[in-house]
Amino acid sequence: MKELARTLLFSPVGIYIVKALRLVYRPVERHAGKLKFKGAFELKTTEGARFRLYNNAFVFETHLFWLGLQHYSWERETRRIWNHLCPQSDVILDIGANSGIFAVLAKVYNPQATVVAFEPQPNIFYALTKNNSINDFDIRCENIALSDRSGRMPFYNYGPNTFTDVNTTAGSLNKNWREDRQSSIEVEVATLKNYCETHQIQNIDLIKMDVETHEFEVLLGYKDLLYRHRPLIILEVQNEVIGNRIQTLLEGTDYQFFNIHEQTGIRQVMKMGNDSGNHNYLLCPAEKIHQLSAFTSIAE
Repeated sequence: MKELARTLLFSPVGIYIVKALRLVYRPVERHAGKLKFKGAFELKTTEGARFRLYNNAFVFETHLFWLGLQHYSWERETRRIWNHLCPQSDVILDIGANSGIFAVLAKVYNPQATVVAFEPQPNIFYALTKNNSINDFDIRCENIALSDRSGRMPFYNYGPNTFTDVNTTAGSLNKNWREDRQSSIEVEVATLKNYCETHQIQNIDLIKMDVETHEFEVLLGYKDLLYRHRPLIILEVQNEVIGNRIQTLLEGTDYQFFNIHEQTGIRQVMKMGNDSGNHNYLLCPAEKIHQLSAFTSIAE
């Protein structure tokens, strides 16, 4: 019975089944990711803007379908900050874009912005390009990873069918990250400095980075352009070692660091990587602090 239901939901009629079911049934969040399906659906922002997402039976999109943007707790405060900063940014990068929700939101909130999304895992990159095309956006989707060197490198993920059907959201160039049931593929890798020079990107205003413990290497590959562009950066810091390395890289640059607590807001911190359960941080150069004026908790 379960296999029959899965076959139906993954078929072309699956989207119509779940849309009909949603009229009479709304699961709680802990169950919302279980009723997966394939197909495109519409979402609406708090401000009323509408856009579409393609769900390839991934957990994140399934949650959004059942709960909506406002009621899904995953990175709610991070998304709120991102939505606030995108209209103030002309060039926006989503590094480790996954299926592209942050890149899509960047275009929703700032249609004129240049948005570049990097995602090296092929099956997830497919979903990213679908989300770009079904909205008729002009996001530049790049099927590459970023690091501190260029070439081809192994890209690691865990679990069965991880490079064909599953989205663990945990792919990384770091072999030591989530080693249980791990496998790998080879992917193209570039440095951010070389990418900017090749594509004549003169400045970057805003970056979101979620590359599963490889954030320091990406920033290292940005090289001197990091200090010239001085972008606002939202990134994940899994531990104090990574946090210390990033802070050392930014020493003397007047960057300030804020932990993003998904329930209570943001607060300035002196060290990154020791906020248990809240791994997202906002890195802000001193001259752009005014862009955070809407977030009153920064003064606490």
